[in-house]
Amino acid sequence: MKRLQVAVIGSAGREEYDFVKPDKAMFEAAEQLGQLLGKQGCVVVNGGKGGVMEAVCRGAQQAGGITVAEISGIERLTGNPFVDVEVVTGDVAFRGPSQLIGMSDAIIALGGGAGTLQELCVAYRLQKPIVLLKGFGGWIDRLNKRRWLDERRLLEFVVVDNPKAAVEKALNLVQFKIKEVR
Repeated sequence: MKRLQVAVIGSAGREEYDFVKPDKAMFEAAEQLGQLLGKQGCVVVNGGKGGVMEAVCRGAQQAGGITVAEISGIERLTGNPFVDVEVVTGDVAFRGPSQLIGMSDAIIALGGGAGTLQELCVAYRLQKPIVLLKGFGGWIDRLNKRRWLDERRLLEFVVVDNPKAAVEKALNLVQFKIKEVR
């Protein structure tokens, strides 16, 4: 049986932001997203680092879910401790555009810096369903008042304020898209 694959993208951890105090509420929300997705039988996809990525993987594993991470570089076993499957890109000079977006049926985003913005741009261009979980700063809170990323209006953002709504919206959007394709 094929499973839905949902990317959860957002702020990295101390490996990239050692000068910023961790946002405990954001990481708790990410962990809850992972738990909810895991309970729904979804595969959770992300970048495999710390921060939001580690929290969502931890939550998914707690719920019996499977986690997959796109690992930039050439080394396996470099993802966070809660990654089940590593997809190693071989790209050592520059990370992106992200393969994890192509592997995903929907994207849920919270917080986020330049890497998250890059992934959102790829998702938008590929017209993947995008759910923005607002309230945690970063690019998501900069974008949450916008309906589209640009004037082409390829895909309208869905904005929510809690993890449960984010998962419900993402799964509903994916189900709609699957029915539309069939």
